[in-house]
This record gives sequence, structure tokens and C-alpha cells, in this order.
Amino acid sequence: MQGIDVPSMLNDGGLTPEEAKNVELMEYLLACAEKVGKQSFDRAAGLLSICDRLASKTGNPVQRVGYYFCNALRQRIEGREINAGGKYGKPFASDTAVTLPDKNALEFRNRVPFYNASQLAAVQIMVENVAGEKRIHLIELRMGSGLPAIALMQALSGRPDPIELLRITALANDAAEEQFMEASTGRRLADFARGMGLPFSFNVVRFCTFPSGAHKDQLDLEPNEAAVVLSEFALGPMIGRPKRLEAMMKVIRTIRPRVMVVIETEANHNAPDFGHRFVETLFTVGGYFDCLATCMERNEEARAAVESWYLNDRIQNVLVAEGEERIIRDVKIRVWRKYFARFGMLEIPVRGMALQHANLVIRRSPYAGSCLVALDYKSLMIGWKDVPLLFVSAWKFMKAIPH
Repeated sequence: MQGIDVPSMLNDGGLTPEEAKNVELMEYLLACAEKVGKQSFDRAAGLLSICDRLASKTGNPVQRVGYYFCNALRQRIEGREINAGGKYGKPFASDTAVTLPDKNALEFRNRVPFYNASQLAAVQIMVENVAGEKRIHLIELRMGSGLPAIALMQALSGRPDPIELLRITALANDAAEEQFMEASTGRRLADFARGMGLPFSFNVVRFCTFPSGAHKDQLDLEPNEAAVVLSEFALGPMIGRPKRLEAMMKVIRTIRPRVMVVIETEANHNAPDFGHRFVETLFTVGGYFDCLATCMERNEEARAAVESWYLNDRIQNVLVAEGEERIIRDVKIRVWRKYFARFGMLEIPVRGMALQHANLVIRRSPYAGSCLVALDYKSLMIGWKDVPLLFVSAWKFMKAIPH
């Protein structure tokens, strides 16, 4: 664990008693994680007892972080297995709060500006790549609330040349997700399109659990339509199932969309070494806890729900689950670049109106001064203070895969 900095939320000079307690908590927490990584469980248990006295579920952000990480370490020490699923049958993949139809999740998304910023940037990229097209087909690899689709409808309705048809195809993981999309999201999108006078159709395709996954024919593509693909936190959960991820990428390449926009978590939660995985998770999740402390009141229901449910699921899945049960295996944009290159994908710049839309959303937020908005090569990086949390990237497919 040497050479890795404690998260920047800690101050190393002129500490108040509370700050000193925070530093002490982090030091013991990191030491405990190091012993767990070496399977020195007796020594780790002693350190964990000290952490328990310093942590608090309702304290400051560092104490709250410590409380949930203590629980994960305790489960690891006791050798307890966990179920990979949370309340909705799957863990919080940093972004479940964006896609799940829960009032607390929606409140979180509305208070925190970087999710809306990423979605509007993604929509603008798609709009620019189908300019002048009459028939447009949006394929969403993971659809929740349908907000990007609604933003796309709004943008298309403002065109001087009206479109002939907007088709949306959503990919579902299972029957329950398929039913929800058809009964809830699809109906809401259809009502919205009707209100805006947009010709619209909606379809759900189940991406089956077999390695071969979905097929191009299931997407019912038409030769005269312009296809775009939006992958919002859809690829990350497939990292632990590489055959399924590869099947998805092959289908997308066969589609050859005008553009594929990818929004993913910017973090390394897939390190084989437990100690490094612990530190990376502590750093990124700590950014969320610090953000929540700024954007929400200490005793607010939505804040407590996001921390104890979404973020706690993430912490436990990354640090306690193993094998196929460990669904959250986020990797950083530099890893995705190497992976996408295998499929002949070319990164295109996020710039112009897409960048302006993202910055506008951030500037309108009362917390704009704490938001990170920067370019990483051609992609947009968004986060909290000095902690990158997600990226928006845009890709086109080359005619031939380079060898």
C-alpha cells in the first residue's frame, strides 16, 4: 500500500481535532486493508476494532466512508459470502442512481450536476452525427429512466426539417427488465413523442445470457435509417463476462452506427490485488460521499439511501464478492481505448456544442466550483473536485479492423 496517497479530502497540515480523527481513521483503515490483503486476519481484526470506534454512519463524509468500508472489511475477515444483487437484483454500478426509477435515486441525480451534463453531451454528439437524416434509430444498451431519449426527442423536434421516424430499441438483460421497459419507460417515451408530434416507435430486445448474446437481425435495422448507439454504464458490468462483452461489441460493429457514445465510470476497480482495489474504491467512492455532503443535508432521506444502499452495494461488491459475483470491475478510459481498438473503433473528439452543453449544465449548478470538467485526449472527463468519476467518449467504426 506504500506510495498510494490517502484521498485528497484529508488535510495534512494544521489539523482540527475532527480532521486529525479523520486522518487516524484512514490510516487504520488502510492498514487493516493491507493485513486483509495479506490474509493476516487476526491482526486485521484488531485494527478494524479501532476503525469501528472512529467511524460513524451519520458523521462527516470521512467517518461515513469509514463506516461502510469497515463493514466490507469485516465481511472479508469473517469469510462471509455476499449475494451480488442489491434491492433491484444487481449492485450499484456507480450509476444505478441514474437509471433506476427510485425517488431517492432521482433526487440524487437532480442534485448532482455531472450526470445530466454527461447525458446532454452524449445526446448532442448523436444529434450532430444524424444531422439531415429523416429516419433515425437509437439503440440504447442500457435504458433506465429514458432521459437521454427524451433529450434526443427535444433536439430533433427543433430541427427545421422534420424527421419521418425516430425508432428506439432498448436492450434488456432479462424478462423482468424487458417487462419494465415495455410497460413503463416505453409508454412514457411514446406519450412524450406524441406530445411533441414526433413519429415514434419503441422496441425492447432481450440480450440473452448466452455468450452469443443478441444478433443484428433482432434489432430489425432498416437500410434507409441512420443508427446511433448509446452505451450508458452498460459495458462495465460485462467486464467480468468477456465472452458476453465481445459478443455485444461484434453486434455493434455489424450495425456500423453513425456514432457510438459511451458513458462509463472512470476508475480501476478490477485490480487483482485486494489492497490496490481497496484504495481505488476508497478514492472514488470517497468522492461520492464528499459530493453528497455538499449537495444534500446531513440527515436527508435521499442522502442516507444513496449511501446505505447504492454506494454500500458498490463497496461490498468490489471488496467482498469474488468470481462471477463481483460484477463491478470498472476500468479507466485508457483501458477501454485499447479494447475498442480491437474492433476497429476510432475515437472522435467531444467538442463544440457537446462540450458547451456539459459546461452549461455544470455552470448552472450551485456546486459548479466543485465539479471537475476536463478533456482526456478526445474524451470528456467529469467528476468531483480532483476525483474523476465518469467519462463521455464518442466512437466511429473504421471500414477494416487494423491488424
